[in-house]
Amino acid sequence: MLLIVNADDFGYTPGVNAGITRAIACGLVTSVSVLPNQPGTTEALAMLRRGALPGVGVGVHLCLTKGCPLSPPEEIPSLTDKSGDFKGRRALLSDELSGGEVAREFFAQVELVRSYGIPLDHLDTHHHIHTHPVVLAALVKVAKSYGLAVRHLTPVMRAILEAAGVKTTAAFCGDWFAAEATLEAFTVFVANALRRGLSSLEIMTHPGYADRELARLSGYVTEREGELGVLCDPELKEWLRAMTVRLGTYADLLREGA
Repeated sequence: MLLIVNADDFGYTPGVNAGITRAIACGLVTSVSVLPNQPGTTEALAMLRRGALPGVGVGVHLCLTKGCPLSPPEEIPSLTDKSGDFKGRRALLSDELSGGEVAREFFAQVELVRSYGIPLDHLDTHHHIHTHPVVLAALVKVAKSYGLAVRHLTPVMRAILEAAGVKTTAAFCGDWFAAEATLEAFTVFVANALRRGLSSLEIMTHPGYADRELARLSGYVTEREGELGVLCDPELKEWLRAMTVRLGTYADLLREGA
């Protein structure tokens, strides 16, 4: 089974970047999703451009719920507030969204990452905003334009992506989070996937070091250090090797058609 251990929020803050970099060095995190509009974005993209994380799969963690857009706010009024920033998740989902505006901003965010010469293999969204049907439709459009895979969140979403010709994993685990982010839970998720005979699985992770900027921006702070500790535990990597699980990236999925 192909296992993609993806670290979300690369580019959030310097502390998050440092934690994700360490998780990659420990050998378990094989893929990252870059937040394109946050305080640590430039640092994260610079690391990727100079090849500091060889072999790591890279995606864009498309964001509509935090920070400033990359498009002029007047061109995406359904997504922004009076100050020109993105609306919060609750406000965004409670209003009518323009699919064209969502696609415009998503293209801008992907192009920012591509401008650094970084090859991409997947797309996903901050705060799982592509649960919204308008956002999902725009995401499919962008993914097909670049030939990228997309993270699915539910079996129904997986079917929609596959019907559109967009690659995704056989299963996705978004439950390795907060109190559930333990070594035991990680092994249970993988063992269940193996028992089902699945060809591929993505496990979403959020490793990082808590810094002041993160405490200002996010409600998920010290928990990231707990995730990092598990992801750097050599016992977990040995267990995966014993289970003949193959660590990889969405690029492997695209190549193999898994």
